[in-house]
Amino acid sequence: MGLYRKRKKMIRSSVSCRIITVLAAILEISATKHWYVTENGRIQPQHDSVFDMRRPYDLLGFLEQEKRRETANAIYKKISRKEVSIDNQFVGLSIADAENSNSDCFLWDKSLDIDVHASLIIDYRLKDGIDQTDYMLYNVVANSKQTVPDCQRTFPLDFSIYTFEHLKAMQNRKNLTQYEELDLMKYLPLNTDLNQFGHQLAYSLSRNNTSWIYLNLASIYWRIKGNAYNALECSRRAIVCAPRQYRDIPLLTTAGILHAARYSGEAAIILHAAIDHNPTESYHHLALGHVYTSLGDFDRSAACYDNCLKLAPDTLEAKQMKYAILCHRSLETSLLLFDQRLRNVLTEIHAYHDWKEEWFKLYEHMLWEQNIKSTTREIKLAFAREQNLHLLAINPVERSIHRIDNNIVLSYTDLGDRKKIAEKMLQNVHVSLHLLKNLQKQVKERNNHIAKDMIPELNVEYNHLFASPTKSPKYHNIEIKKGNEDFEADHWPKISDCDGSMLLFGDGRQYLPIYLSPENKGYATHLFVNELIDIEPWKKHPLPWHPPICQSPKSFNKKYITHTLLDASVQQHSPDTSLKPFLHNLVQSADLAEIGQRILTATEAKVAAPWVLSMLASLHWRIVGKSRLALDCLQLALDNVPKEFMDVPLVSIASMHHKMGLIDDAFRITDEALQINAVEPMTNFLLGILLNIKGNYTGAIHYLKQALRVDSHLYDGRTLMLLKTLACREKFNVITGNRPGMY
Repeated sequence: MGLYRKRKKMIRSSVSCRIITVLAAILEISATKHWYVTENGRIQPQHDSVFDMRRPYDLLGFLEQEKRRETANAIYKKISRKEVSIDNQFVGLSIADAENSNSDCFLWDKSLDIDVHASLIIDYRLKDGIDQTDYMLYNVVANSKQTVPDCQRTFPLDFSIYTFEHLKAMQNRKNLTQYEELDLMKYLPLNTDLNQFGHQLAYSLSRNNTSWIYLNLASIYWRIKGNAYNALECSRRAIVCAPRQYRDIPLLTTAGILHAARYSGEAAIILHAAIDHNPTESYHHLALGHVYTSLGDFDRSAACYDNCLKLAPDTLEAKQMKYAILCHRSLETSLLLFDQRLRNVLTEIHAYHDWKEEWFKLYEHMLWEQNIKSTTREIKLAFAREQNLHLLAINPVERSIHRIDNNIVLSYTDLGDRKKIAEKMLQNVHVSLHLLKNLQKQVKERNNHIAKDMIPELNVEYNHLFASPTKSPKYHNIEIKKGNEDFEADHWPKISDCDGSMLLFGDGRQYLPIYLSPENKGYATHLFVNELIDIEPWKKHPLPWHPPICQSPKSFNKKYITHTLLDASVQQHSPDTSLKPFLHNLVQSADLAEIGQRILTATEAKVAAPWVLSMLASLHWRIVGKSRLALDCLQLALDNVPKEFMDVPLVSIASMHHKMGLIDDAFRITDEALQINAVEPMTNFLLGILLNIKGNYTGAIHYLKQALRVDSHLYDGRTLMLLKTLACREKFNVITGNRPGMY
């Protein structure tokens, strides 16, 4: 009986082996991946294998599991290829390409902010055949009542075939409005009184009501006044009265009125008529170019500017506007190409997410069919759902796979962040395309728009756009000159200035925290802790919040961060609360703990220059009273700061020396910071404070004045109060009582 059972068991094992062998051959299952032979000769699935089924007897379920595995592997390969494709596209996806391809447009050193509604008329004095006596006005009787030119009364005109009565603007001229064209005053004699000019013109028209020159001058008068209706009535009559060889002049005036009234299309019609009368007048082509520019017809406007330059090669406005048109074309082409590339990336990202969802459903189903505990299954599913930056792999020996807590994980960057970035960039491109329609400001506005609003890619090395300043420095490093402030006077201060209530404190030697902000150098630090970490200023940073602890440096620069300073900072825990505004100005609605977390998030995401983020972290620690941790951050800033901005961390380090009573080191470091940039008012202020402590009162007063010459309201007026305190003491030996708590 025992022999029979043993033989039956061997037969069953043999049959099982044959079934498994056949299935492996049919399904191309690798035994080394999913199966192993036990010590007693049994073939069993690997514990982590998808073929370790909870219902091993279900052949159909086994076959379905194999189909799911094959489908999942096929999707995985698609995702892998898709990621490579997206990576390749995203690496070169930068608005900087558009800027580099149009660098001349961004570096153009002449203003392109030309008003395409600029007032243009022709100076009669430059026209051949017009005698000086033709435009000389009659002298009026002294002390006569002032009048204004009334073209309708002096020259009745209901209709004329020469005045474009069919145009809608002409038919509706009583309702036209325009701005005051004060620029036209330059065409009148120097120091002309406009009211007196109008009075004299009205009298001249009463003497000669058919003078086309007087009528045209009256139209100009009303344009300066901003009265489109009266200006048109005068220019209509000027057109009728003008000889054919001069009719283009009042036609240009009429077109200017309609253009100023925002009837640019009808102004173009009249300008074409002016060109027909006098095709060699460059002003007509320039004005027509402006009109077509405002209408957005850049091909025609460029042709008009070309015609103007052929007739008058030195016309600067035409040169600049033609250049702006060419820039517009090039920039628009670059932006449209960039827009299409963004759309392609977004399409691929959407396809990637669809495949990822499909893969996850298959993975979930395969886990359900596996022979694992329900708790383990739920843990794996939950783990898979929470992996925003990973995909779980199907095959446990696939390449690039590693284990995390016994879970098989394939390192795989999620493109969710990139999707957000691409969509944000697409929005910015659309805004830029819209801005390009406004040619008056198109180069400058687009440049500012890209520097302030473009969001760099997260979770990669910081974008070069924010590695450098994105705006002009707050204070340009040029020679400081004396101003007109009271303290510049030789007799300052007076004894009345030295009233005790107007002075700050006794000897001016109390510690005052000084911080030189990277904002002064042109870094938009508020962006670093708000938009660039994808959290708007009015939103709360997700919990938990952690302080921005800087990585401990391997060594400190002993020239600036001395052992004495390090030892003293361990014992010093008083907070520099007066520096709080520097942080709260970054996120006004947030408290200190949240701002600290925002700085930490920005640092980890590498959204900007590391040294700037280290400065923000050091500021946080100074405010909370952790001087030793602040020094860690300041050393990191020293390691990465460009030489031209090294005064930023040096000022903070010098201020901390001052706090610890290390005045000589503080003075030495501040002096070095001043050599890097002699204009920064905070540096001058700190040097003035230190010189006062060292007993050099004359030097202290000098540097305090230097600080106030750059920023007269520095430190909320405390700099001026300190200067007044020292000056009063020097001049009148005025000593005030200490008033603690001011700093």
